[in-house]
Amino acid sequence: MQQGQVIARVLPLLLVGLAAASQIHAAKGYHLWYDEDGQAVYSQFAPENGTPSERVKPPPPPAESPEAAQKRLQDQMQKSADYLEDKELAKEKAAQAADEAELHRQRCETARQNLQVLTGPPNRMFRQSDGSYQRLDEAERQKRREENQKVIAESCK
Repeated sequence: MQQGQVIARVLPLLLVGLAAASQIHAAKGYHLWYDEDGQAVYSQFAPENGTPSERVKPPPPPAESPEAAQKRLQDQMQKSADYLEDKELAKEKAAQAADEAELHRQRCETARQNLQVLTGPPNRMFRQSDGSYQRLDEAERQKRREENQKVIAESCK
């Protein structure tokens, strides 16, 4: 066997062995001590200067993988964005409904006033859309009364 082939076969075994050894060493725990500033120091090795240390268990592995946590976070952020968008749309719809209600109220009030005027004395002068005034005959008055009653039926709810 050539030297390159031996290395190619032994290298993966060596890497697996080192990984297993580091897992075993980590399973034994870590050394905890405090430096001169009072900061906690965690290490796989005891301090060299003879500082007293205590063995502590390694922290448990994360409950979920980082990829799953990232996906869950992205899902939550998307739900939050969707909620805010829905809330804004609902606000816009409420404003639009309020505007429509106000328009109906104004149309109702105007139609009622017009109907009251149209049921008044028959010789009354009415202003036309061009700004001139004229008296309406009974047929035209009746037609306008019916139009205003229709507007009242639609808008005054």
